[in-house]
Amino acid sequence: MTRIAPLTRPYPEALAPALNALTPEGGDAPMLFRIIGTSQRAWEKFTGGSLLDKGPLPMRERELAIFRTAARIGADYEWGMHATLFAERCAIDRDQLEALANKDAESGGWSESDAALIATVDILIDRRHLDDAEFARISEHFSSDQIFEIVQLVAFYQGVALIIGTFDIPQEPGTSPIPA
Repeated sequence: MTRIAPLTRPYPEALAPALNALTPEGGDAPMLFRIIGTSQRAWEKFTGGSLLDKGPLPMRERELAIFRTAARIGADYEWGMHATLFAERCAIDRDQLEALANKDAESGGWSESDAALIATVDILIDRRHLDDAEFARISEHFSSDQIFEIVQLVAFYQGVALIIGTFDIPQEPGTSPIPA
């Protein structure tokens, strides 16, 4: 059980369009959104910072950054949601998910671009700073706009994990935790 009561139907008028769009037939919107929606300000900040729109990174690379961030920080909720909703759509298979969860960037059989992306996520989580060689490596494969997006994804999903942990939000039914 979460530490605060989530929104239930009917959702507040200001949030109803967004929450209803995220609600499966006969179900509820994801618990994360129903908890955040209890605070209008938190909802506005969360949706304002969300990076699931069509940004400068292709969807597959966006999801690689999210999966790696989730794996590195132990964010089972986000891992499960993204594995369920996006892995297949982004052609990220079980072996790749396993590698994102358990291998370093150099031993996962990744392309040079994917390895640079995964290594950058690891460095940002570990040190929050890229040295000149690390920045040069990611810059070989991604534009400045795309690098901003990578950094913002790592930051955003660490914040999401803090919300989930603070309010003790359980995994959504039918989603899987990070592979051990």
